[in-house]
Amino acid sequence: MKTILQAFTGGFNEAFLDKNVLTKLKQLSIKTGASKVIIGWSVNVSYKEIVRELSAIGCEVFLWLPVFAEYGTQAIKAIDYQGNEHLNAQTKAADDFTFSCPSKKENQDIVLKYYDDYFSDCGFHGVFLDKIRFSSFGNGFTSAIGCFCDECQRFYTAKGIDITSFKQMMKKPDKSFLIPKNKEKMKYEFENPLIERLFKARADLISLSVKNLSVAFRKRDLKIGLDVFAPSFAYLFGQDISSLAESADFIKPMIYRVTDAPAGIPYESRYLKEELKNNGCKIDNQLEKLWSCQDLAGDDCFHQQLVELQNNACEVYSGLEVNRVEICKTNREYVETSMEEVTKSNLAGVVLSWNVLEDIVYP
Repeated sequence: MKTILQAFTGGFNEAFLDKNVLTKLKQLSIKTGASKVIIGWSVNVSYKEIVRELSAIGCEVFLWLPVFAEYGTQAIKAIDYQGNEHLNAQTKAADDFTFSCPSKKENQDIVLKYYDDYFSDCGFHGVFLDKIRFSSFGNGFTSAIGCFCDECQRFYTAKGIDITSFKQMMKKPDKSFLIPKNKEKMKYEFENPLIERLFKARADLISLSVKNLSVAFRKRDLKIGLDVFAPSFAYLFGQDISSLAESADFIKPMIYRVTDAPAGIPYESRYLKEELKNNGCKIDNQLEKLWSCQDLAGDDCFHQQLVELQNNACEVYSGLEVNRVEICKTNREYVETSMEEVTKSNLAGVVLSWNVLEDIVYP
């Protein structure tokens, strides 16, 4: 089983002053036998030296780069179906989870420009693209339904979706049509044909945007890694994992089973159930039923997700949170049993997430 390290150096506007970054990463890389290091995305770090030194001990280094969030007023925000801008997520995490429109070329160009302006001369082997989705229910109900700016609506219409009919449906007190009825591998199916087409179109839109970025980065001689949601949630927020894998050298599903922050299964499950219940969709334990488990964060569901992640178009590394922080109650047993389960699977390995520069648990 291979190991990848993930290190957070702060946001774009943060001054990161820890001079021991390289020492910590070299020591942990040697201890874990890491094949890759993902690091980013503060612009105030001497990445050239880090890349050079880690390359010397056999590690590829990928720049961790957000895509549809983190760019503030430079980005064009996503618009909900009521015509309002998407809200930031309700979270104690330091990141900005205010999502921008994924169809706007301007938003994709911002990502490329940040790379070209701040990171192109650092020698990175690849980029690791994060926040490649729509808002989730932590951003509120209307935001989680997706972007409905004029450009996105044109995309949906071209996919056979009657936007007027959809907006009329969303005015109904009973919105149970939004609850998945079946699961097919890592995608959900919906009883209402319009909703079925809409969710497919949303995933197609994200896949297309990520493909465009991947092509642009490959022209810069960079490999591609992708941060995706756990399979139990990915499709609900615009991620067709199998489709995205076709644009990548590796993907990292964030199967974060103890994290109470965006992408964490406890967090996403709680907000999904609360927001749907408060807006005419009593989902109860429907997702658990579709995954034949009692708990989406439990061992049974973890095993099933690892099985579904096999046979993708690229290498798959399960994201494993190892931090000991307020929003992530990691302990040694959790880390050890999770690693054992991944070892039994046919996946490539694990990504020790999400910041190995902080206090971590590792066997």
